[in-house]
Amino acid sequence: MTTAAIAAAYGLNQSAPSGYESEATVLVEARLTAAAPATVGPSAAPTTAPILTPVTPDVGTERAVALSDAVVLPAAARVGADKASFLEDLTIEVTPDANVLRLVYTADNRFSARIRARAIVEAYVNYRATGPTRATVLSEPSLPDDPVTRPLGPDLAAGLAAGLLLGAGTALLRSRTRGLIRGRDDYERLTGVPVLATVPRYKRPAGTTIGAPVVLRDPTSPAAESYRYLRTRLQPSLRPSLLPAIATTVLVTSPGDRQGRTTTAANLAVTLAQAGRSVILVDADLRHPQLHHVFGISGEYGLTTLLDGEAGVEEVLEETAVPGLHVIPAGRREEGEHVDLLDSGQLARVLHAVQKHADVIVLDSTAVLSASDAIALAALSDHILLVGDFARTSRESVRRALDELAEVVHDNVSPVLVNVPKSAGALVPHARTQPTGIAPHHEPLTRDRLVSDADDVAPPGVTQHAYVEVAEEDDEDAEAMAEYFARTTTVAVPVIYGSANTATVYASSTAAVDEDPSPSEDPADSPDAAAEPEEPAEARS
Repeated sequence: MTTAAIAAAYGLNQSAPSGYESEATVLVEARLTAAAPATVGPSAAPTTAPILTPVTPDVGTERAVALSDAVVLPAAARVGADKASFLEDLTIEVTPDANVLRLVYTADNRFSARIRARAIVEAYVNYRATGPTRATVLSEPSLPDDPVTRPLGPDLAAGLAAGLLLGAGTALLRSRTRGLIRGRDDYERLTGVPVLATVPRYKRPAGTTIGAPVVLRDPTSPAAESYRYLRTRLQPSLRPSLLPAIATTVLVTSPGDRQGRTTTAANLAVTLAQAGRSVILVDADLRHPQLHHVFGISGEYGLTTLLDGEAGVEEVLEETAVPGLHVIPAGRREEGEHVDLLDSGQLARVLHAVQKHADVIVLDSTAVLSASDAIALAALSDHILLVGDFARTSRESVRRALDELAEVVHDNVSPVLVNVPKSAGALVPHARTQPTGIAPHHEPLTRDRLVSDADDVAPPGVTQHAYVEVAEEDDEDAEAMAEYFARTTTVAVPVIYGSANTATVYASSTAAVDEDPSPSEDPADSPDAAAEPEEPAEARS
């Protein structure tokens, strides 16, 4: 603010118009006036000779006289100007402790300045030709040689003073009224741990408060890439998906309301499912549930149904358009009816049952400072994401939320900052591009390449492979082969190559029948293989 004020003062000084000044000085003195004859005593005869008494002139009054119509109008008419324009460039100053007027006229042309200065001086002198006051020209109007510019020093000093006052006042106002998170670094200092991810600002669909997850609505945008970045940063905290019935529970909350926790929970769940995880997104905000609106599903049955013991987990799971992602809505609720259940042992039993159906459980809860629900859920969660909104979350609310969570969590809180401008330290990823009209090019699908791919993705213990080529989805031969492999001890592993313009190729890996099979052993020679139904000719080929 100070720098800006000084720069503005300098700019105003340099842009101020400069002109030529013609200066003249006029002495104002009193004339001697006759007073009444004096008498001495009651019987003395009056003197007949008058007494001359000087009258002290008032210089302030004389300045007003010089600026009056009686003087200005004749001077303006002499130079062909109107009164307003003539007075605009005229300055009359009173010299301290002296009966002297200093008349200065400023004009763009030095000759014009002297002509106009002489006009006002002569008009004033002529006006004072009679009367008690006499005006004498001490110095004639000068002919200036150089233009006069505005002094720089006073302007810079005024800019410095104004800038300091404005800067101090603005800082005090921001510290007392705004108090919001000032950026990524500030959020890290408040929480004491690195910010897991930042999400830039993005527009939601018109007429919606939340809208569909941006990773589905606009998957190539920087915001969608930021949520994928959040998923990548969170992956080390998740248990491997190969471990059965040991799901990771991630709680998404925020210090206050309307600070992005539901949006973050929905987008995180989608990105985790897109990465191959089995995810259940639970709407644990029983006061203001939103997830059923986000995914366009029914919210009649859900978490409250499980808390009441009226249904099982599979009965309340709602499918979404994202493979691997299911949603448990909040369910039917009356005002405050199920709130106390979130603080009961029933909640722990429900979450334990939900964990048996997915790899990752994402909980969308109420705000930490709005209700005690988030504290109860945090005690049952493996990881907590504390979402802060750059435009709404105050620094004090972050401190209070951390104090509330400190009783039940231990080093498993990670901050996430949303709606962050790049100037506030946001890491804004580049938007992904999807070229159109260009067919993807891939290397030939040789047998060696297929074997290598199958070995990379096959489950442990698989040693033999068979290969199936499917040309069309409704191919009868393909259906026969699929039925054959469904009756055998095989695991179908999709190869990640291929495109919509080529055949889809799968590598089918057969589980070993012996504890120590020989690499050259033909699985058809084993007793188990002989008992299996005859495979189709296409499969043998």
